[in-house]
Amino acid sequence: MQAPPQARRLAWIETFRRRSRVDLLSFWHRHGDRQQRAVVREPWGQSNRPDWAERGLLIWPRGGVWLQIEQRITWPEHWSACPDSCERLELSWWADQVRLWVDGDLVHEGDLFDTRCRWALPDHWGEGPGVHVLLELRSPCHDDGALITSALTREPRHPDRDPQGCLLPEAFRLAGTDVDAMPESWLACHPESEEAVELVRQHLALQPKPVGGLHWVGHAHLDLAWLWPVADTWQAAERTFRSALQLMGQAPELHFAHSTPALYSWMELHRPELFARIQEASRQGRWEPINGPWVETDCVLVSAASLWRQFLLGQQASRRQFPEWRHDLAWLPDSFGFGAGLPAVAQATGVRWFCTHKLAWNAENSFPHRLFRWRSRGDGEVLALMLPAIGTNADPVAMQQEQRCFKRATGVDQALWLPGVGDHGGGPTQEMLDQLQLWNHHPQSVSRSGGTVRGYLQVLEPWTASMPIWRDELYLELHRGCATSRPDQKRHNRTLERLLREADLLEALGAEAIPARDWSTLLFQQFHDILPGTSIPEVFDQAESQWRRARRQTAAARTEGLRCLLDGRASDAAQAPAGVERWAWCGLQPLRRWSPLLRLPSGDWRCQGRDLPVQQASGGGMWVQLPEAAGVVALPLERRMAAIASCPAPNAIRHPVWVKTLAEQHWRLGNGCLALEVDERGLIRLQDAQGVDQLSSPVQIKRYQDHGEFWDAWDLAGDYQQHPLPLPQRWQVEAQEQGPLLARMVLRGSFGNSTLRMDLILRADTPWLELQLTIDWRQTHELLRMICPLAAPIVRWAADTSGGVIERPAVAITPREQARWEVPVISWMASEAPAPGGGLGLLLDGPQGADTGPHHLGVSLLRGPTWPDPSADQGRHRQRLALMPTPQGWTREGVPQAAIAFREPGWQGPMNLAECWQGFPALPQSLTTVSMRSDPERAGTVLLQLHNPGASRVVWSLRDVGWELEGGADAGCIPPGALRELRLVRQSS
Repeated sequence: MQAPPQARRLAWIETFRRRSRVDLLSFWHRHGDRQQRAVVREPWGQSNRPDWAERGLLIWPRGGVWLQIEQRITWPEHWSACPDSCERLELSWWADQVRLWVDGDLVHEGDLFDTRCRWALPDHWGEGPGVHVLLELRSPCHDDGALITSALTREPRHPDRDPQGCLLPEAFRLAGTDVDAMPESWLACHPESEEAVELVRQHLALQPKPVGGLHWVGHAHLDLAWLWPVADTWQAAERTFRSALQLMGQAPELHFAHSTPALYSWMELHRPELFARIQEASRQGRWEPINGPWVETDCVLVSAASLWRQFLLGQQASRRQFPEWRHDLAWLPDSFGFGAGLPAVAQATGVRWFCTHKLAWNAENSFPHRLFRWRSRGDGEVLALMLPAIGTNADPVAMQQEQRCFKRATGVDQALWLPGVGDHGGGPTQEMLDQLQLWNHHPQSVSRSGGTVRGYLQVLEPWTASMPIWRDELYLELHRGCATSRPDQKRHNRTLERLLREADLLEALGAEAIPARDWSTLLFQQFHDILPGTSIPEVFDQAESQWRRARRQTAAARTEGLRCLLDGRASDAAQAPAGVERWAWCGLQPLRRWSPLLRLPSGDWRCQGRDLPVQQASGGGMWVQLPEAAGVVALPLERRMAAIASCPAPNAIRHPVWVKTLAEQHWRLGNGCLALEVDERGLIRLQDAQGVDQLSSPVQIKRYQDHGEFWDAWDLAGDYQQHPLPLPQRWQVEAQEQGPLLARMVLRGSFGNSTLRMDLILRADTPWLELQLTIDWRQTHELLRMICPLAAPIVRWAADTSGGVIERPAVAITPREQARWEVPVISWMASEAPAPGGGLGLLLDGPQGADTGPHHLGVSLLRGPTWPDPSADQGRHRQRLALMPTPQGWTREGVPQAAIAFREPGWQGPMNLAECWQGFPALPQSLTTVSMRSDPERAGTVLLQLHNPGASRVVWSLRDVGWELEGGADAGCIPPGALRELRLVRQSS
């Protein structure tokens, strides 16, 4: 029975391809196997990876297992010798180490990132018995290994001389001829005959020249850390840069683009000779720095202050090192999603174009645009380009497919291509350049030109007005576990960033002698495979010492700045009397209201002659309530060590805490701002000041199996909720402190090999309940979450994100909304009920993964991935959260400022301060500070970066507070959702 016409056509085309390509995959046998049994037919692959086996791959087990295979390659009988042709061995693999031996000589090495080779066989190799090829491959530790392709190919030595038609099979594919359109008459001739060659030549000669063009730029994506430590990155960068410069000397058409100011700065310091060569190539227009931020940073876990510094420091370094270029693009091809506020930050630092590829990794919904205008909630906007794949070769078919896909998506017939080995550096190779040259002027190939990324973006500029506008975050529908993995890195990050901001603020307010601070350590560790916790353990071991050293140095600089400002104010004051020790508390954020409650050493405490309310603390010392304050402020404290602190009168305490025992192991607590109930089930009730319930049932700690994802540290299992694991139904509960300044209820439990302690802490005059979790975590491939069941259904919820705030619907309707079942939150999230509004705020001490629905708010606490770090998340963790009722809604209740007060309660310590110090006025409750620093270009000028997270315009009046806008204005207007940088000067007296 004759095969169907389409099958016959496909078979004819496949046979025709054999004139320039012979598949070798079925000829590999294990080294030393005298029976030469084909490895590809071994049953292991079919049993364990049927999806790969169906694709015809050669498969072997994971875990660093070596596979040694060999074959002898001889001249194909259907090929005729021709001096105008050359032959290559083409291979591609999925293995973390590869060695190719030919006749006993090592001719090529590769790994997980250098995954292809097109090795040219020596001249006259086919005249004798052929060549013996030995291939050694080691499987990745985290995945099975595969030899993907293996072929002997033939191509002309010179593009303009192809007498044997070696390029015809690929040219036929480039022409895009549909199989059904293939003439029936072709089937009558043998596909390996000269008649078939002539038929295909005639067919291709009638095809029009493809319309459009491809701009190609050599590129080498280099992760600063991942499956290798940072020290190896410097070596990889040096190898990559030297290789690129060498190739540029041999190939005048090659332009090379590379990112990351941190890398260039390292080269400038440690390899000045190499850096000088890079600068010279840059001046010639052939080496292009494609930078933007200091590193290719994470863009969903860092605050607006860090994101702004990333761009500011990166842009400053780029302009200094490469002044001949216009630095208006941000190159972030591989970061795991992008916060909705990034356009505003990027635009504020001079960025016009934003380039990424990562959204092509979406697991559920293809991102709809390749070229668009990305607009943030305020008025920030960048032009956005979705790049082609990085780490590619010079395959002519893949290049032409990219050009066609880009044209279909955008209407623009000019596309970009980025050949070069990537991830671990490498860049373009001579093999790639040879392949590019081979097809450069072929009639079936779209026009190509080597150039720069900026040159290509200039081609796209005329399309700006017709680009679609995207008014949302760029959410990556993958890697949802990154906000939860390695919480120690997130803790270091938020602590160091706070210290740096505080030191900058003090310098801006006049602390001239403060030591210099270095933001670069923080910004480097925010790289998109370090801060998310997705690298090997050596990366985090090395980062630990850097985190700690930077924190010590910056804390010392911050404290020195305080002494410079505050100790100096007491220089003329009388010394403290005998037996009196002077202290100070300093609020280092310009909040509308501070209500400090401090744990201090035992003694009688006063502030400006006034006795302060105190309470003995269960762990030693005492709780002390300070007077209310506002803005950046310092309060003087005196400690009389010999005196015995007296219990305060109830009316001396603002909103005192009360505790009432309702039954055994059942308490009710309140402070006038909120009330709660606790029993063996945990936190069973939470009410606002009007007695409105916030919870429908007790707050729940839940545990799930989290297993089966390929990207272990990156991804949460999509079906984790279907795999719950047991947890204790009852807590051991203890009332450890019972007011009037602070009440503490301690809940203890254990599960698996882990233990958990949760302290419920209610402070006087505080609108939130703090939940302090101490967890000794010994679980692997599990997920620990906290769920707050809500008493009233909600319609939407808001959360802060990198550079702004984003609101989302509580009920996911569209496929894109449904894909956002776990999102990163930096410091707060809040629900919003239907009219008249209200809801519940959840304050965080750092970025975490979160989810919500119409009846709950949820936070992911800990995970237990084992790749690439086998011991990730293991050990003791302390996490802080807080629940804050918001009866008037999160904006009117000031949740963003409350989140700051929760995370950054101020500095306290011995200080010779005799009077109150007001460093900077309070902001309106509806504004938050991003950062405050001195203007390096204008002495006496302060740069204040503000964010308006709400939906209303805010006018901030500076009249009568000692400051004014540069130019004399006494008020600043901040549009809704906007980021603004204001230049302030002190008012002249």
